[in-house]
Amino acid sequence: MSECTASTIAELHAALRTYADDKNWVYRGQRDAGWSIRPKAGREPYNRAVDSEVFSAWKRQAIEYVTVRPQNDWEWLAIAQHHGLATRLLDWAMNPLVAAYFAVRDTSSTDAIIYAAKFDTTVDNVPPSDPMQFTDLALFRPHRVVPRITRQGGVFSIHPDPKIDLTTRPKGLAALDRIRIPAEARAKLRSDLSYYGFNEATMFPDLDGISSFINWTIETGEYGYGDPNQPPALN
Repeated sequence: MSECTASTIAELHAALRTYADDKNWVYRGQRDAGWSIRPKAGREPYNRAVDSEVFSAWKRQAIEYVTVRPQNDWEWLAIAQHHGLATRLLDWAMNPLVAAYFAVRDTSSTDAIIYAAKFDTTVDNVPPSDPMQFTDLALFRPHRVVPRITRQGGVFSIHPDPKIDLTTRPKGLAALDRIRIPAEARAKLRSDLSYYGFNEATMFPDLDGISSFINWTIETGEYGYGDPNQPPALN
């Protein structure tokens, strides 16, 4: 596993150029460089429950809230993950700048991290079998069942054993690299990413996202980009 450091948008661009010619790479941003890489179902306290049973219980209660019924349990699982259920899926992005945004969006005194990964197996189109019986660590590209997943270029990895940390390089993970973002570089990088169109308003295309974005511009003094009487551009 290789690692480099990016403190500016120029250094980040240079680091990401390494992956530009291979579209099999996917990216994940994490607020804390010391965190493990595992699905929520594999972390405390959620790993005390059987995630397949939790998923079944969630489906029984969620069905009354979906406007278009998912076609299979893979689509159900993607929706559950999107809405915060502890599942055996882990979020990744096809666009590395989306991952960069999620790495630095929260205020923190820790270094952030962007992971670049490649998987040996990809589940596309109509997925085989039941996701809870799927035995490979693999990349799962869902049908566009949730607009926010589409906007973020979201894909998932599916983990037959969600307790296993990807930094241990389990079978099925072809490559894993790291781009570290120093704590002191977080705020400026977040501002630069917003300039290029990666912010709450674009990543979360709803009223909550717009509200969060405008609040952030006020908190950081970027409201109106220099003119306090003008609202920020939403890109």
